[in-house]
Amino acid sequence: MEDEYLKKIWSSRDNETEDFLKIDDQSIELMQIRKVRHKLKSLLLPKVIGIILGLGWISFMFLLTYLCFLYTPMSLGKVFFVGSLSMILLITGFGVILYVKDIFTIRQIDISGSVTFTQRKLATLQLSVLNSVRVLWLQLPFYTTWYINYEMIVHGSIILWIIQIIITGLTVWLAIWLFININYKNLNKKWIHHFIRGYGFFRINQAIDFINEIDDFKDDQNNLK
Repeated sequence: MEDEYLKKIWSSRDNETEDFLKIDDQSIELMQIRKVRHKLKSLLLPKVIGIILGLGWISFMFLLTYLCFLYTPMSLGKVFFVGSLSMILLITGFGVILYVKDIFTIRQIDISGSVTFTQRKLATLQLSVLNSVRVLWLQLPFYTTWYINYEMIVHGSIILWIIQIIITGLTVWLAIWLFININYKNLNKKWIHHFIRGYGFFRINQAIDFINEIDDFKDDQNNLK
């Protein structure tokens, strides 16, 4: 009788311990899920602000282009002005589209669902951030050409043109160089880390790390069963 009593006590304690561990495991998983959600929510506001500012800039560029077409005669200056502003408008518009796509991607992520699906969506989000940075910098050279006109071309001094060519040439080189070098292969370089810090890339990276921890935790739990 005494042995049976002791076995019951021991069995009840084992069950209590097992229940406690299950609750503790669930708490750890929930904590990681909350961290992921916090990181993803922190990405939404900068994206929304970027879209609003981008649309405002596009509207301003479109208005200037429209007024130029409507009220100025055809000239070489008009070609540079309209051409430069049109390229800025198109590139900014593409960036806004990527930002909208990012918001939809974030909204589609169901952290409580498939870990593989979440990892895939976060990887897509990372790639989109890199692409938006690369593309938006392509508009840089056009900020150095919109003001070129006939008078400047015909009567501009040699010094003026040397300065113009150097500035435009440097911005073209920088835009192309950034477009080529901002990629996954160069993420281990410090300048990339500093350059894309403000674009939300590393918040996504932290979210991926939390998701991976959840996945590893689930694997460990399955191995223990």
